[in-house]
Amino acid sequence: MDHRKIRVGILGLGRAGRFMHAVELACCPEHFEITAGADNAPERTVGLPPEFANAKLYNSLEAMLTDENIDMITVATRNASHVEQAIQIMQAGKIAVLEKPVAISVAQAEALKAAAEKFPGKLFFRFNRRFEAGFTAVMEAVKSGIIGEIKYVKINRCVGFYRRSDWQTLSSCHGGLLNNWGPHMIDQARQFINSPVADIWCSLQHYIAAGDAEDQVKLLLKGENGCVADIDLATAAMPQANLYEVRGTRGGISLDNTESTMTLRYLDPEIKFGPLEAGEALYPLSYDTSGDKLKFIDEVRKISTSGVMFQRGRKLSDGESINAANGYTHSNIIWYFIYDSIVNNAPYPISIDDGIEVVRITEAARNKSGFVPHKIY
Repeated sequence: MDHRKIRVGILGLGRAGRFMHAVELACCPEHFEITAGADNAPERTVGLPPEFANAKLYNSLEAMLTDENIDMITVATRNASHVEQAIQIMQAGKIAVLEKPVAISVAQAEALKAAAEKFPGKLFFRFNRRFEAGFTAVMEAVKSGIIGEIKYVKINRCVGFYRRSDWQTLSSCHGGLLNNWGPHMIDQARQFINSPVADIWCSLQHYIAAGDAEDQVKLLLKGENGCVADIDLATAAMPQANLYEVRGTRGGISLDNTESTMTLRYLDPEIKFGPLEAGEALYPLSYDTSGDKLKFIDEVRKISTSGVMFQRGRKLSDGESINAANGYTHSNIIWYFIYDSIVNNAPYPISIDDGIEVVRITEAARNKSGFVPHKIY
C-alpha cells in the first residue's frame, strides 16, 4: 500500500456499522479514513452520523467494490452474508474485516479459509474482545504463573435485560445469542484453556426475547489438558456477576463487571508444597488437615483502559466510570492491530485457524444443545 492512511468502506449501516465500526474508526484519524458506506436498504443510507460526512454512499456491495478510493471494507451485515461478501471483497483486491460470526457453518468457514489462502493478508476477523483491557490484564496475570496451573475459568456476559425483537432474534436470520456474543467468548475461552477443545456441553434457552432464537447460553468447554471454561451469556440476568473468575492450583483471579478492578489471591511464591497422602484414619476436624502453613497474597489491581472506550456506541469521557447496567462496552484498540498488520506486516494476533475453530465449536455447541427454535410470544 503506497499511503499511510487506509481508506475504509463500511458495508452494513445498521447498529454495528454506525455505532461500532464507524465511531471506532473515526477515533483513529491518523490511520483510517471512512470514504464509503453501503447498505441494500435505502433508508439506512440517510440520516447517518457525522462519521460518514465524507463518505460516498452505495446501495450494494457490488457498486462499492468499483470505488477505487477504498482499500479496506468492514463487513457489518447480517450473519448469513458474511462469508460470501468477504470473498467478493478479497476477489476485488480489497481487504475484508469480518464481523462475527465469521461464518454460520464449518462448511462456510472452510470456503472462507480457502479464499484467505488464495488472497493472503486480505482477511481479518473482528474478534475485538480479544483486545479488551480487562481480558488482557487477566491473561497477563494468568501467564505470569502466580496462580499456578489454570483448571477452571468462568466467563459471564449479561448485556442487560432486553426484550429484543430485531432480526437477531430470528433463527431464519441465524440470529441468537450464541452467534452474537458466543464467538467473542469462545475466542477468549480458548486463550484461557490454551489447549485443543476436546469436549463440549451446551444448553440454549429462550426466555424473554421475541422471535424463536436463543437468548440465553450455557456453554462448557473442556480442553485436552483438563481445563474447563464455563461460559454464561444472558439477556435476562440481574444483577450482573463478575466478568471473569479464574481458578488455578495456587490461587485465583476475578474481574468485576465494571471492567476496572481485578482481585487476586494467591500463594506466596516462596511456599512449596511437600508430599501429601490421604489416610483413612484421619478424622477431618477441619479442612486444614495437611499441616501446610500457607501464606496468601491479596492484591487489587486497577485496570488501565487503552484507546478510546465506548458504551453502546457512546464515547466515554476521560475518567468516566463504567456502569454495567448501561450495556456493553467496546474500544477501538483492534484497529491499531489491523493497521499494524496491513502497513507494517506485523503478525495479526487472530489467525484464520482461530476463526475456523471458533466456528467449529459454535456449530458443535448448537448441535449438542438439541435446541429447537420456538416462539414464546
